[in-house]
Amino acid sequence: MAIGTQQKRDTMIVVEPEYMSLSYRLKYQGVPDHRGYPETYPLTWQIDISADVFEDDEGDGEEHSIGSAVAHTVPDAGLINLFDTLDAVDQELASFGEVLGIMRPDVLEEAGMTVFGGDLLILSNVEIKPDYQGQKLGHHVLHAVLETIGRNTDLVVLRAAPLLEDDAPDELPPEHEAAKAALRSYWESFGFIPVLKDDHGDYLVYFVGRDDDHDAGDSLPL
Repeated sequence: MAIGTQQKRDTMIVVEPEYMSLSYRLKYQGVPDHRGYPETYPLTWQIDISADVFEDDEGDGEEHSIGSAVAHTVPDAGLINLFDTLDAVDQELASFGEVLGIMRPDVLEEAGMTVFGGDLLILSNVEIKPDYQGQKLGHHVLHAVLETIGRNTDLVVLRAAPLLEDDAPDELPPEHEAAKAALRSYWESFGFIPVLKDDHGDYLVYFVGRDDDHDAGDSLPL
């Protein structure tokens, strides 16, 4: 899957971030092992996103299901063969392994992960339902993920790409480029840096814990 959103509607249901709840589900077999069984190593988290929505200041909140997300944590990603490990899982994760493990290994080095280790968080899907879009809830979701399952994360990577219908033509429509640029801008406003451009979507990274005044873009040219 790709990072994306559905078409936003004219109306918006207001969600206060402090009333959001994230429910995490993890299932894996055995003990994660990137050498003997690399397909078991990334931990895939299915995340259900809900929130208590209040009609007025005095009423009780009503729980709404507002979206979902999928994130993969890869322990000590800079100390393993990242491409081989992710390629053993599926093609989607293999693409992230190819970008960071083969095409742009300098990104892992810049994050200090080739020396000190540290986890990689692959944010492969964030979807906020149309009625709740326009409030940067995706940003709040990522903040929550980093404060829970991603507490040992040094680097986050995602692929900003508009969601396509199952019957979409092979040739991308003209509006696809504008939608891709909007998604890239959305995640850049969080602090992500583009590291590789693709026809279908752009790969961006976020250095966790880095000072805001550090201009990593100077050291990570496209």
